[in-house]
Amino acid sequence: MSIAQATISPGLPANGDARQLNDARFGWSDVVRMADRRRRLILTVAGLVIALTAAVLLLLPTLYSASAVVMLEQRKNNVADASSVLSSLPTDAASVQNQIQILTSRDLAAQVVDKLELQSDPEFNGRGGFLSTFSSPPTPETTHERVINAFLSRLLVENEGLSTAITISFKARTAEKAARIANAVAETYVHSQLETKFAATREATDWLENRVRVLARQVQSADAAVERYKAEHNLSESTGGVPLVEQQISGVSAQLVQAKADLAQRQATFARVDSLSKAGQAADISQAVASPLIIQLRSQEADLIRSEADLQTRYGPKHPKYIAVESQKHDLEQKISQEVTRITGSLSNDVSVARSQVASLENSLALAEQQAHAQNLLRVKLQSLEANAASTRSIYEAFLARLRAIQDQSAIEASDARVISHAAAPSAPSSPRRTLIFAASLPASLMLGVLAALLAERIAPISQVQSSDPARGLPVVAEIAGVTNTRAADLVLDYPTSAYAQSIGEIARQITHSTAPGRSCTILVTSPQMGEGASTIAVSVARAAAILGRRVVLLDANVWSPSVLPITGIRNLKCGLLELLSGRAALSRAVARDPRSSALLLSVSRPQSQRNRTIASAQFRRLIAHLSKTCDLLLILAPPVVAQPGAAVLARQADAVMLVARGPGATQPAVAQAAETLARVPAPPIGLILAS
Repeated sequence: MSIAQATISPGLPANGDARQLNDARFGWSDVVRMADRRRRLILTVAGLVIALTAAVLLLLPTLYSASAVVMLEQRKNNVADASSVLSSLPTDAASVQNQIQILTSRDLAAQVVDKLELQSDPEFNGRGGFLSTFSSPPTPETTHERVINAFLSRLLVENEGLSTAITISFKARTAEKAARIANAVAETYVHSQLETKFAATREATDWLENRVRVLARQVQSADAAVERYKAEHNLSESTGGVPLVEQQISGVSAQLVQAKADLAQRQATFARVDSLSKAGQAADISQAVASPLIIQLRSQEADLIRSEADLQTRYGPKHPKYIAVESQKHDLEQKISQEVTRITGSLSNDVSVARSQVASLENSLALAEQQAHAQNLLRVKLQSLEANAASTRSIYEAFLARLRAIQDQSAIEASDARVISHAAAPSAPSSPRRTLIFAASLPASLMLGVLAALLAERIAPISQVQSSDPARGLPVVAEIAGVTNTRAADLVLDYPTSAYAQSIGEIARQITHSTAPGRSCTILVTSPQMGEGASTIAVSVARAAAILGRRVVLLDANVWSPSVLPITGIRNLKCGLLELLSGRAALSRAVARDPRSSALLLSVSRPQSQRNRTIASAQFRRLIAHLSKTCDLLLILAPPVVAQPGAAVLARQADAVMLVARGPGATQPAVAQAAETLARVPAPPIGLILAS
């Protein structure tokens, strides 16, 4: 395995033969020449893209799309005159969008999924797929949520222009299923609208029933309080609600007026009769004239007068018959006089009776008025009780009328939406459009090939590094400036756009991309001599790889002069590499975590003053083998190649070697000596990093 080449930092050419960019214009002729030089690369990239497109098109499932149309109703049911519990849906643009949100909601999707039992459909639950064989069986709740997510990803709801029609489209692998699900969504939506009205009506009915019962009890209590107060204070009323004492006053007042009129009439009659009687004109008294007895006496008197006249003419005034007639006539006059006297006395008695009656009625009226005044004071509270009872009764009647209206109207509730076009099974698939996509991939693949050729032209000078020193043959991985900075390793995290961070990130990406999937990579980081910056480069690469999501372990194998912990800021390590190898500590205790990343660090707790064979021991080799299996990237910081023999020993266990040298390090004898030392091992591929 070799370390891929990273981008050289600006201003740091790889060698004297590196071509500099000029200000000449890059024209079509240059593009043609570049395409001719890189035609193999262009054709390779184009072929790969076309092959990948064809493979993807073959793997993509065929989907059919079916559409149903729902319209929001603008007409209202006018059978019942009462207003509905829920008002009709408005048809403005915002309201239509609200209904679209309801159609694409998870709750409605869950109803359709449960109704059609899509949870057991492999097209939606993901069972039987390639990844499902490697994962644990999901819970029913997880499966249900997964089916809903898959369902919503296939559902498309759109508004038809300025109308209130909403198109519901669904994609499925079969035409019949697409049409069935689209119709189910539309019908479920319409049914849910109706259910919403029914639910609101039921809630309103229940609330009104409870309220009516409470108001009925309040009405009964208020009416009972009114009747109880009337009974306690003897406040009686007629059928029309008029108090009896008021009726009594009215009746007595009418009788009193009539009695006074009768009294006045009788007094006038008596006075006239009395004056005529005293004047000796009793015959002019109308009551006497109208009396049947006097009329009879007057008739007898007339007969006697006629007889008297006849006897006087025939016999003379001294005849006994004449005298007898005179006697009879005198008796009749006395009787008439007695009758007139009796009539006059009767009229006097009538006047007395009428006067007594008027006095009695006046007394009765006074008592009734006194009683009415007392009752009026009591009726103030009665009116308050009656007003309270009337108010409660009016509220009760209003609620009762509304309850009856809702109960009558619930049977004729209609949904505010209806399906105007059911989905039909499509005859042709809607996606993917394989012919169109494949045709579009042809020019796109050529464009990607040309782009790859341009990138290759751009980085070509970097890949042609040559050297004339004894270290010739070592490829220059990168030239990195700023390694001498004490906070260089922190630049990867704090300033990711800096030149140093970008160079380190490119090295980490090239290492991870050149590693086969599922395999780990072991990189040895060393330098020809002390102070070349290998420790800073190792920590920086470890952090950059950790940012990329790799499991990274940095092993500081320079037991004589460890330098990783000071760079990361770790102090007072209780146990480390030597304790782990001697068996006094477990790996979990010896490993420390980088305070600023997820990388793991393994170093000695304190430097070793004497040389020992720790690096060459079998325990150390087993440790490296174990770490390389449990992580994605293992970075081993070795001692300097020239100063210590440990680097050559560790090189045998690595997949590649990064040799860090201070520039211009390619001309220094130490670099050549280090290359020769590693070449005798023999070492894996070596890449040179020029640090400054």
